[in-house]
Amino acid sequence: MYTVGSKIEEKTGSAFCVMEEDTTKYEWVAQLSPFNTIFQAELLAIQETCLWASKSNQQIKVWSDSESSLHSIASIDTKSSIAQQTQEILLKSTNIKLGWIRAHVGYSGNEAADILAKKATQEGIPTYIPAPRNHIKSLLQKESIIRWQKEWDNGETGRSVHNVLPKVKTTPTPWQRQEIMFLTGLGPFPTYIKRFNIRSSDSCGCGNLGNTLHYATSCLFTT
Repeated sequence: MYTVGSKIEEKTGSAFCVMEEDTTKYEWVAQLSPFNTIFQAELLAIQETCLWASKSNQQIKVWSDSESSLHSIASIDTKSSIAQQTQEILLKSTNIKLGWIRAHVGYSGNEAADILAKKATQEGIPTYIPAPRNHIKSLLQKESIIRWQKEWDNGETGRSVHNVLPKVKTTPTPWQRQEIMFLTGLGPFPTYIKRFNIRSSDSCGCGNLGNTLHYATSCLFTT
């Protein structure tokens, strides 16, 4: 028996086939949700294969080209519910053995299963399995960014920074200390110092408002 998972253009498929003397005896194909990963598809194919094989009294070898899936099933610390369910099947069915096979090197069973998995992305039986954790994290991050953007657009503080960086992002901006001071105005400028009553006026020595834009564009002293 040969198992394969496939993902083509955000469509995920899972499949296995039963081979006897290079002849396909049985096929199974499932179309998963776009958010499901190829790792989940590989695990599901192995699980369904073991379910099918558990009904037989014959010695059956299940071949998979997914080392990560096999390692997950072999691990006592696996967090995957599919892998855990497969472990339970294997504990009750001693006639089933799992093995790794290299993909795309000419094994007819593996090639047949690969074709089925690709077909499953388009025509497989619609099958639902929960989204992986990384998909949930991605959704939460997108929602957080949307909320953060609304707060940034509608805020009352940091407007000078908003004029330069209107879009929020999770990666830090590679600014130097002087650049941050200039952009935010949080530095030795009259408009900032006056807020703390360190000086009585927020005007520059030339008489104009002593903010960063003034010093950079029109102050006679800095000119």
